[in-house]
Amino acid sequence: MPGSRWFKRSSRHAAPPPPIECNDQGIVDSLTENNQRSMWASRRIGEDEQLYIVHVQGAAGIGLPTTLLVKKFQNANPALLVDDNVKNRCKLEMTLLASISHDNIINVLHFIQREDAIMLVYEYPVNGSLDYWLHRREGGEQPLSWPQRIAIAIGVAQGLCHLHHRCNRPIVHHNINSENILLAQNFKAVIASFGIAQMNIAGLNQPLPIGDIPVGNFGYAAPEYGVAASQLTEKVDIYSFGVLLLELVTGKLANGADGLLAIWAQDNCNELMANHLKMFKIVVDKGIPDQARYMEEMAAVFRLGVDCTVGDLKQRPSMQMALKQLRRSRGRGPFRGLLIL
Repeated sequence: MPGSRWFKRSSRHAAPPPPIECNDQGIVDSLTENNQRSMWASRRIGEDEQLYIVHVQGAAGIGLPTTLLVKKFQNANPALLVDDNVKNRCKLEMTLLASISHDNIINVLHFIQREDAIMLVYEYPVNGSLDYWLHRREGGEQPLSWPQRIAIAIGVAQGLCHLHHRCNRPIVHHNINSENILLAQNFKAVIASFGIAQMNIAGLNQPLPIGDIPVGNFGYAAPEYGVAASQLTEKVDIYSFGVLLLELVTGKLANGADGLLAIWAQDNCNELMANHLKMFKIVVDKGIPDQARYMEEMAAVFRLGVDCTVGDLKQRPSMQMALKQLRRSRGRGPFRGLLIL
């Protein structure tokens, strides 16, 4: 199974443990240090959330045998019972995800409560994280092709478009990055890590009711997080999505050798797009096979990433527009910014 960095004490090719009986107590008993994983990137500070992989058998309503992802909430001191803060965080996440049904958003299946812990049970995306495939894959594993990458980008855009435009109230994820994009069968993108997601009762493009939002993941966080909390809207997700697009095209880290990827792209975009993409060809991820065939498509997606990461949030496209441009970019030359299309 890809994503060996999740497996702390077993080889990537080791056989999974025998499946357990799929009931609440069986799942609770299986949550040991041996199957604890580090998966998506939480923005919460503390040790009160853990993730586990559980292989299960025999339960109604679930195609089995299968593998589940279990998120366990408990107090930072596990000897204490769960308090109201932990309960509320878990129930908010469960309620939010239960209200969303979309192929590109992680699916919560079950809820288990004990005095010392609360657990959310999710479907497990079998191919690991996008971060793994872009930056940490093992030798012998093929890099993601461009058709796979643009399909992942479109999948993430579809999920975000659903959150922003098709739920009863807009939902802002706040934590889009390549660690939180998991890949299911056929590398279908699945958005995970909804621990700090917010429903915006005021509506689209309206300032969010800001509560306790932890500091963002450096490189993906929109500049308004650190400047004016009262200006936070769903456009923070657009910015993070733009960084993800730049990452897919270049293979660069969001915060790497060239500094912040979004700033580097803004500063160099015009030069990279000039002279029949002569400079752009140099910065495309070297691992992408058959690059010449897709160069103009990749340039179009890169340009969209730049448009999504402009400093002025009002100039960023909506998620609907970004999705439309991604779909149009397949087989097309590089567009020159959203406003002149």
